[in-house]
Amino acid sequence: LIKVKEDIKNNILERKCYRNQQKVLFIDRDNTIIKCTKGSYIISEKEVFLLTENVEKLAFISEKFNFVALISNQPQIAMGLTTWQNVIRINGEIIKLCLNNNLLISCFYICPHHPHSGFPNEDKSLKTNCFCRKPYPGMFFEASYNRNIDLKNSLMIGDSEVDRIAAKNAGVPFKSINLI
Repeated sequence: LIKVKEDIKNNILERKCYRNQQKVLFIDRDNTIIKCTKGSYIISEKEVFLLTENVEKLAFISEKFNFVALISNQPQIAMGLTTWQNVIRINGEIIKLCLNNNLLISCFYICPHHPHSGFPNEDKSLKTNCFCRKPYPGMFFEASYNRNIDLKNSLMIGDSEVDRIAAKNAGVPFKSINLI
């Protein structure tokens, strides 16, 4: 109650109200906040290894933003390697670990699609080259619509060229996790 009264007094509630455009820190998941071997996919909570140094840097940077949103391609769903529910559980574990390191992730947007076929247990309904899969900007636009986000005054931090291109396509400034 004391914290809420303090936030009201400091006008934090009004600033974070969705009537106002929100300034958001978008972050990529794999190899930005958790370790993921190139060419493989995280399909279990047991495989989550937090990149603590990166998370600490992101926690510091996040103080300049209204909230943090995770933006991540998760093609292992389309490939049939895991399920939506399992990816949601994995992301929940990641959010909890980040929170333990002072990084509050408010929401996540994932693209489950994958354009290539031929995987043994693939979900054919998710086999598409969609507008949400990075480097396309669909996840940014969805987040912006849902939460009144000012994309040009937000920031995307990721580890790959795909992240940089997706941010550019959405009109969001980009920084590489390797350079912060």
